[in-house]
Amino acid sequence: MRLHNQRAWFPAVAAVLALAFSAPATADTLQITVTNNQPAGGFAFAPVWFGLHDGSYQTFTAGGTASSTIQTTAELGKPSALLAAFAGHGDQTVAGSAPIGPGSGVTALLSVADPSMNRYLSFASMVVPSNDFFMGNADPKAFEVFDASGAFLGPKTIQVYGKNVWDAGTEVNNIAFGAAFIVGDNINDHVAQGGVIALVFGGPDQTDYLNSILGKATPYGYDISHIISPDDLLATFQIQSVPEPSSLVLLGAGAGGLLIASVRKASRRRA
Repeated sequence: MRLHNQRAWFPAVAAVLALAFSAPATADTLQITVTNNQPAGGFAFAPVWFGLHDGSYQTFTAGGTASSTIQTTAELGKPSALLAAFAGHGDQTVAGSAPIGPGSGVTALLSVADPSMNRYLSFASMVVPSNDFFMGNADPKAFEVFDASGAFLGPKTIQVYGKNVWDAGTEVNNIAFGAAFIVGDNINDHVAQGGVIALVFGGPDQTDYLNSILGKATPYGYDISHIISPDDLLATFQIQSVPEPSSLVLLGAGAGGLLIASVRKASRRRA
């Protein structure tokens, strides 16, 4: 008889657990996981800046002259300039605190004040070793994360290939002078190029420059043995929503109430 009573609870418990694990997560915080997909001996990239905005903030313009903000990002790998320039335009975060090497990954949280307003995601990071290569999206509306009502549209995955990498056109490409991530080079050296932002594999021929990177030693204990190509996967960004702790508490309270009600109902039936 006792076993029968316990079995009567099982559907209620199952329903509560199903509710707990199927309830949609609130989307006022995003978790962004960044992975470097390069093989051993491949390229790295600087800490990645992410900005969430209303779709009007354009980080850079393809074919245009790089701003000082993009120049700092593409030549020095520092997200500080973007953090300062983006202030007041939306929500932002930086993933990582040092170059993210082949096979490595980092995770960052991005707090969203108003997901119905700040719906679009932009990113930028220097690609190394290089003089002024970077990755980022020129189209501010390329990645919609929330809809107009503030509902999360993910999980989302963004992949960056070699064909998506940009040359800022601000520094002459010479791997022996001013390049980042190369032993013996001073990243602060600079020979101005006066060019425009263009895709590495869509602008001037970069074959000789890329080949000159092979065999160069990095400060992180490995030599470059693999250079990017157009279809080479460089990075993956995985974007997920994170529930608020308060929402989890409310969910637990509601689930507990359903469980108690179900048990009481079963007890009345037995009586």
